[in-house]
Amino acid sequence: MELFVSFSEVMDFFKKTKLRFLIVVAVFGIVFGLMPLKFVKHVYTCDTTIVISCAVPENAQTDYRLQYTSILNSRVQTAIAMASSKDIITQTAQRLNLPDKKVISSISAVQVNTAPVIKLSANTPDAAIADQVANTAAQVLSEKLTDAFPSPKLTAIISDKAIPAEIQSYKAQMVKAGLLGLIIGFILYVCYGILIVLTDKTIRNSHYVSEALRTKLLGTVPQGNDHAKKDDSFRKLRAAAEHNAAGKKSFLVTDVCEHNGAASVAAGLSRALTFSGKSVLLIDADLRDSGIANMLKTKPEHTISDVLKGTCTAEQAVAKTGVSGLSLISGSDAAQNPADLLFSAEFKTLAEELSQKFDYVILHTPSEVRYPDADNIAGLAGSVIMVAKYGSTPYQEFKDSFKRLESAGGHIIGFVTTDV
Repeated sequence: MELFVSFSEVMDFFKKTKLRFLIVVAVFGIVFGLMPLKFVKHVYTCDTTIVISCAVPENAQTDYRLQYTSILNSRVQTAIAMASSKDIITQTAQRLNLPDKKVISSISAVQVNTAPVIKLSANTPDAAIADQVANTAAQVLSEKLTDAFPSPKLTAIISDKAIPAEIQSYKAQMVKAGLLGLIIGFILYVCYGILIVLTDKTIRNSHYVSEALRTKLLGTVPQGNDHAKKDDSFRKLRAAAEHNAAGKKSFLVTDVCEHNGAASVAAGLSRALTFSGKSVLLIDADLRDSGIANMLKTKPEHTISDVLKGTCTAEQAVAKTGVSGLSLISGSDAAQNPADLLFSAEFKTLAEELSQKFDYVILHTPSEVRYPDADNIAGLAGSVIMVAKYGSTPYQEFKDSFKRLESAGGHIIGFVTTDV
């Protein structure tokens, strides 16, 4: 790349794509916000407490009484192991007539401190049956313990039944996921924007282009339909062009690439010159796709081709426009190559003749990169103004066009950036 990237260029990119930026961030927020409905499954846990005890025979030996605590503790550990078995889940599901055993996610148990007390926990995605699952599983476990240890007789009592679970809302998860999505969307778009600007070789920093090619930025034309702002931008261009033209009264306005906005710049500069009471002739030398007449809402009876063919005089080809002081000679489709027509002695004579009758003459030609028209009349105009489009015109093509126009004898006084 030949252009450096400044913070202002990155900010300009975001300003121009703010609608797309908002859409991207909003889409990320919505998608992430809806993801909990698809991927997040709530699991409800209910706890039931079981107290275990063993009967001590009246004729038990002293050693047995001393070993009672160890015996009871071993029974508790056995109960904890039983609680995690698949049999408990299966039997619990059967007692509750659950259609699918997967309704019960898991069952586990832990000893409460060092007491012969077990806290049994049942996990299920169905909040409505979570307490029933825990209580039923505790009942099943108690029965299995009683059957497993008939002597000395073991007693397993449910002391605290499970409390019904409260149904959890997805709202909190959706809000959190949505906020996360907004943040991710914001970060990704910022990274995307920076990458686009870093890899973009089009003209974004007009001041750098001015310094690199040692030419002047004469003005910028804002994007949009704010006519007041555009008129002011053309007034600024008028002052810069007049100063840099050093007394020369004819200007060639040409696009670097296609659709850079040279036609509107030529028309805007012409109108701005008439605001000061000057007479201006705008020659639309685009003999391929003439459009300035429509832009000025004028329907000329004759064109440049008619004058060059001799079917009408120069005065007859000059058409008045709705702008006081502004006249127009329109272009047209030419049978001969347009560049050859513009390079002809007849066109030079026409331009010289008309320049004597108006305070200013503005010529407009199509893309210099695509067509040779501008190069063939660059030396004829007193000053050349190049037009580039912000974020569209490649810097290298602008540079090459600049050098070609200079080689063709054009006195380039600067350039205008459109759609800023």
